Amino acid sequence: MTAHFIDMLLQRSPRERVLLGLLVFVFLPIVIFFAILLPLRDAQDAAKLQQKEAIALHRWVNERVFEKTSMAQAPKTVAVDPIGSSAVEQSLIDAGLRDAISDLSASEDGTIDLRFDLVRFTTLTNWISANNRTWGYAMTNFRFEATQTEGKVSAILTLSPQT
Repeated sequence: MTAHFIDMLLQRSPRERVLLGLLVFVFLPIVIFFAILLPLRDAQDAAKLQQKEAIALHRWVNERVFEKTSMAQAPKTVAVDPIGSSAVEQSLIDAGLRDAISDLSASEDGTIDLRFDLVRFTTLTNWISANNRTWGYAMTNFRFEATQTEGKVSAILTLSPQT
């Protein structure tokens, strides 16, 4: 085999031998690099990216599981008797929100409807956060709408007695 190869090279001119040498030692490695090694490297980079994404997803799922178990261990809320519309109104007065309320109505089934035409968002949400566990009501409906005044909203809240 080697003798046959040497005979073939000796039959070629020096220029053809140089070109064959360039083909074997320069172009063939370039072809191997672009046809085999470069796609392998790209596939490896894609696999590493998928691995990072999988690890991040795994961490996120573990955090949600931990969050869920910690929430399950939280103390259960005890149902409180509804405090009534007058007590809700008193808590609005205490929070400085009585002037902002445009409608406060109570129905026969104990549901309380509140409407604020223009109220500071932070003041309203602080009032809700501070009182909603002691009311004995569940907030069954709420709607906040942005107004032209910065930091103020119009809001509609419906409070229904907890069962």
